[in-house]
Amino acid sequence: GEVSTAFWLQLGISSVVFVCIVFFVFPIIIRWFFKNFEDSISQYIFVLATVFLASFLAEAAGLEALIGAFFAGLVLNRFVPHSSHLMNRIDFVGNALFIPFFLIGVGMLVDFSVLVKGWGALKVAGVIITVAIATKYLAAIITQKIFRLTTAEGKMIFGLSTSRAAATLAIILVGYNIITGETEFGEPIRLLNEDVLNGTVLLILVSCSIGSFVTERAAKDLALELSDADDHAEDKKTNEKVLISLGYPELVPDLVDLGITLAPKKSLIPIYALHVTDDEQLYEQGVASGKKILEKAISYATASDNILIPVKRYDSSISNGIVYTIKEHNVTDVVIGLHRDADQKNFLGEITESIIRRVFETIYIYKPVQPFNTLKRLVVVAPAKAETEVGFLHWLNKLLMIAREGGMSIAFYAEAQTLTFIKSHAQRIGSTLKLLYNEFSNWDDFLVFSGEVKPNDLFVIISSRKGNNSYTNQLSKLQHYLSNYFQQNSFIVVFPAQLESGINMGDIEQADSALIETISDQIDAIGSLGKRFRRIFKK
Repeated sequence: GEVSTAFWLQLGISSVVFVCIVFFVFPIIIRWFFKNFEDSISQYIFVLATVFLASFLAEAAGLEALIGAFFAGLVLNRFVPHSSHLMNRIDFVGNALFIPFFLIGVGMLVDFSVLVKGWGALKVAGVIITVAIATKYLAAIITQKIFRLTTAEGKMIFGLSTSRAAATLAIILVGYNIITGETEFGEPIRLLNEDVLNGTVLLILVSCSIGSFVTERAAKDLALELSDADDHAEDKKTNEKVLISLGYPELVPDLVDLGITLAPKKSLIPIYALHVTDDEQLYEQGVASGKKILEKAISYATASDNILIPVKRYDSSISNGIVYTIKEHNVTDVVIGLHRDADQKNFLGEITESIIRRVFETIYIYKPVQPFNTLKRLVVVAPAKAETEVGFLHWLNKLLMIAREGGMSIAFYAEAQTLTFIKSHAQRIGSTLKLLYNEFSNWDDFLVFSGEVKPNDLFVIISSRKGNNSYTNQLSKLQHYLSNYFQQNSFIVVFPAQLESGINMGDIEQADSALIETISDQIDAIGSLGKRFRRIFKK
């Protein structure tokens, strides 16, 4: 149609309406769907439907469908964690089906005979390639100078950024399909002609080749420069181990999601999935139940391209089985689900309390109310002197990792000194997350969080074991607050890694029954022997 003031006014209003629908209405619908439907196939179909709907709305607004799909991807990105089974399916189908067919479709439009019929296509290709490579190289050099990077790092930036493929093809294809008129012979006049299309194909060939060679050479130089630091970091990573204690089938997906998030994607950190059968359960029934739970956990993790190490254990008690597995495998992070019958009198449960008394590594007690990918923010409250505990930086790094993987912001609540340490560490590691710092010291006023924590927040309470620096008597009231005022919220109670002090009374309390009987028999024998000696002395 005619490009007039009315056209631009209509296009502007329709574009604003389209953007508002995609960025404000779509998140509400997406969050509701993921909360109520956990089936992976349904979720994948919903993702595709969302992309197609956004493309349709873009066309209805007078824009290209590609823009709608791009905006839908921006909205969906925070709801699909990178280590989830849904992301694995999206990557597989996209790389195996959509992208190849797109490239084949574009390749069918290319007419290579144009390259030998004249100098038009070669001139266009030469200009495009020269400008594209030169501007990318200039941008890499400027970035290197501004941030004072090494030569190898500057080359790496150039190598990684110079390759052009999917986005370039999509843009050129849109321009190629726009017809502005017809010639006198009835042939369409395109916004971008075949010379530009063929020149773009040559740009992709040249830029990807240059990018591959430059990146490979820069990677070798960086590997030599950072070999010592990389070895140290790798050793540090391999010292961490995550264990997920699985007792309830319905909690398997949520606990596995948290456990996987605690281990960075493609890291060497092993993740153990543990199920313990105790003496109170029938052996065959307990083994069958444990096998089903572990199979469900392994299947769920495998769908997201993650590996779980299954551990089945038969012990005198569940707490013994978990504790000794932690010690045998030198586990650093333990994920436990809150038991079903949690209330203010029996909140953590005897098993979890026994583990806390006997294990001094980092423990995460998780109560999921909604799927992990539907959460928007972490609300973290820490006690005074939390920064003095040996596990302070460990749980802080893990929470930053959880927020980064889930695309969430974090609101910290603690005393001023603790907040200073948190802020300093976040700046030192260069965190790009949105972090808010709020002073909080009066734990008697803990119920203020009932109004601060929203339905889509993950509430994280940093607790402490008795006798440690950060322990306060108000922490004993947590079970009352959480069981009565935060039932509709997902929360994690974190017990940081702390130094073991004194005799571990938990081990004594959980001593094997056979050992207790043996000690009792010995005491009885000694007692009877004493009676005989008394009779002899009396005589």
